[in-house]
Amino acid sequence: MSTMHPDELLKLWKLEKLPLEMAMGHVLQNLVRMQTTIESHDASLYNLRGHVDGLIAHTGMEPRSRGKRQATKG
Repeated sequence: MSTMHPDELLKLWKLEKLPLEMAMGHVLQNLVRMQTTIESHDASLYNLRGHVDGLIAHTGMEPRSRGKRQATKG
């Protein structure tokens, strides 16, 4: 089932051309799609972090601090 882009939903809602039930259906579908995308990216980032940590351990490099980077002058 396809969903409308949120901008299009808002436009139709403001013009009173979108029934409440249809709006809620599209909003729910968009929410599920967004959550699925976020979870997929979180898993990918977690795997990448593991690969980076393994590479650091393998090469004997010192890991960088996870704090904020300091701005360089110049």
